[in-house]
Amino acid sequence: FIAGGPDKPESRQIVNLTSWTEWDGDAVKCFSGTAKYSISFPKPAGDVHGWALDLGRVAESARVSLNGKEIATLIGPTFRIIITGDLFKNENHLEIDVSNLMANRIIDLDKRHVLWKKFYNVNLPAHDIENRGPDNLFTAENWQPQPSGLIGPVTLTPVRKLDSF
Repeated sequence: FIAGGPDKPESRQIVNLTSWTEWDGDAVKCFSGTAKYSISFPKPAGDVHGWALDLGRVAESARVSLNGKEIATLIGPTFRIIITGDLFKNENHLEIDVSNLMANRIIDLDKRHVLWKKFYNVNLPAHDIENRGPDNLFTAENWQPQPSGLIGPVTLTPVRKLDSF
């Protein structure tokens, strides 16, 4: 976890991609911010034009870098990019920074009754009755943590350039 709050959860190594709100610990359930996922791998075999990197499900946005070069920022609904073959080295380092929404932080603030709605001359009326607090304003204290992070599955698929149809 590289930026956000209320507290940054500790770094961890993961084997399977899931929402970080499913991990153990309270810090990940109320965290809103950015986490960095990284992996090193050898150059994929094959004589191809490039590779399609599909991140699968991402909650909510992703910035992709390969070997220190920023490739793309993705905001969905699909999280797929083509990476040309010349960007791959014999050994590669892929980094994916994923940022979630502020919902989980707002849930935490409302559950702890922290005053965060500090707007001059603006009320935050609840659209739905289940989101209405005793003051008739919006509250998220009854919400569950929203899925967050790189959920996957992540795939790297060879692509060939078509010369003609």
